Amino acid sequence: MNAQASAIPVGDEMDEDESEEEEGLPGPPPDPSRIPSVVRAIGDLDVEARAEEKGITKPSEPDIRAIIEFFEEIEPPEPLSNNLSGDPLAEAWLQILLGLVVREHGQSSLPIGTIEFVIGERINREGIDLEIFLDRLWMMGRLEKVYGGAEVSYSPNPSWLESQ
Repeated sequence: MNAQASAIPVGDEMDEDESEEEEGLPGPPPDPSRIPSVVRAIGDLDVEARAEEKGITKPSEPDIRAIIEFFEEIEPPEPLSNNLSGDPLAEAWLQILLGLVVREHGQSSLPIGTIEFVIGERINREGIDLEIFLDRLWMMGRLEKVYGGAEVSYSPNPSWLESQ
């Protein structure tokens, strides 16, 4: 029994054994020469120029008048096939508007007032009726409510933008 007790490390002996294990980590030793170095002066990176090189454009403020003209020129959309919203044609108009703003201008949401100004008459919803319609789409997970600023804005769910 004393032979077994002497084989178990105690106190300082245990710390020495653990440090030996840590020194022998698995895998090859690190080679700093294989890590590429990027040397740049602080403030030297032009983020906007690099973004343009990659094809990323800055968000722009949507021209509401131009969007209204665009809506006057296009044919009325086909109503969405999913009729859970109660008004698939109004939902199709909203989908076109929010898709245009997100994809072409890089904006993530539109305020209720702007939505009403652009498509309110087309979908026969203004004021509180439009808010109820948008809230219904929000509860269904098709839109996200964005609080902040002067009024509530709505942002499209990406999967909803892709639906037909």
